[in-house]
Amino acid sequence: MKKVITLFFALTIVLQIQVAAAYQYQGPEAELINLINSERTQNGVPPLAINWEVSRLARYKSEEMKQHSLFSHDSLVYGSPSQTLERFRVPYSVVGANIAMGQETAMEVLEAWLSSPSHRANLINAEFESAGTGLSWDDNGIAYWTLIMIGE
Repeated sequence: MKKVITLFFALTIVLQIQVAAAYQYQGPEAELINLINSERTQNGVPPLAINWEVSRLARYKSEEMKQHSLFSHDSLVYGSPSQTLERFRVPYSVVGANIAMGQETAMEVLEAWLSSPSHRANLINAEFESAGTGLSWDDNGIAYWTLIMIGE
């Protein structure tokens, strides 16, 4: 039985590595990361690397906000952003999250966040090294955006 468990564990690791290697952003989520990185560069801060695990959680968060018509940093299921990362065993030393609702484009989201001092501070915080974004549209055309940033 131990050999089967070891084989399953090894297969799981191989599949996770393949998923991570194949993971690519497209569309508005990619555009948002690019816009954020442009803003960070203009402020002398290194760009954020895309973290596929964090991206997955950001998508979960956007989907949850859509499904429950919820606008909150805290998840009904997983708790705060830090609790969510811990629950999914994503290593981090510092975490920040920005959410938005109703903006139709990545540029509109960025402009909204830049107009808020606390959200802008998050975007250009040099402690954050990687990030993930999530976007989910409801049936009425309302967009739910999530950005989760971490430092390790």
